[in-house]
Amino acid sequence: MKKGKHNINTGKLLSDFFTKNRINKSQLGKEINRDGVSILKYTQNSSVQTGILIELCYALNHNFFQDIANQLPDNFTVYNHKEDEIELLKDEIKVLKIQNELLMKIIS
Repeated sequence: MKKGKHNINTGKLLSDFFTKNRINKSQLGKEINRDGVSILKYTQNSSVQTGILIELCYALNHNFFQDIANQLPDNFTVYNHKEDEIELLKDEIKVLKIQNELLMKIIS
């Protein structure tokens, strides 16, 4: 596999996490329906498929994607669903305020 100059070594990321948290690779393998050797190979590869990484996230209750994101430059953009939701709610509040004002005028 050809590696880019900005590659983040996900195998090392996993290996460091497993060591720090004393993760039993055989037990982890059973939890995600793989053998311990496969788990070991993930730690030895510089790149891990996202499908496998998400399985590991759920099995270990840890967000490895956030660990990867934390290694990217701060000036990178991110799509924030919450910000979009907040903007929609602000718009809805504006509409509701106008409707409320109209109703108050009609009642008075």
